[in-house]
Amino acid sequence: MKSAELKELLITTFGGLEDAQLMGLTIYGEARGESGAGKIAVGSVILERVDHRNWDGKTVQEVCLMPYQFSCFLPNDPNFKSLKLIAGDWDAKYNRSRDLQDCYHVAYDLLVGRIVRTPEIAESHATQYLTADLRKSKFCPSWVKEMKRVAVIGSHEFYAEKIKEN
Repeated sequence: MKSAELKELLITTFGGLEDAQLMGLTIYGEARGESGAGKIAVGSVILERVDHRNWDGKTVQEVCLMPYQFSCFLPNDPNFKSLKLIAGDWDAKYNRSRDLQDCYHVAYDLLVGRIVRTPEIAESHATQYLTADLRKSKFCPSWVKEMKRVAVIGSHEFYAEKIKEN
């Protein structure tokens, strides 16, 4: 699927959610099985992208729905179908899912400043992460070689751009 087609699908499917809902849904799709620290770390990456990485957006919606940035929003990802169902009936799905509630509260609290961003992520402006299993596989993305690992939290590794010395 071309980037423009995917972007249109994502905006149509998830664009009606409020920032805290969309960020919570992204955390749910990427890290619902992680500890609170793991969920906060994924949320921290979203906000670092909003604040420090212009090419994928300046808002939560733009960052979360940028094509090919969060695997849970790829149509062939196992999470996509359930995320689509949640977005289509947020209130009912939210009321029935403790995991979704937890992810939403992390997102909301990060957005309003009640929870601080993961320090290693905020200090280094880390904007990338992957699972340790993916890094060890033949499908490891090439950007890993060009970035510095700044934290390992749960099953995720978090990366920031290497500072170039003069």
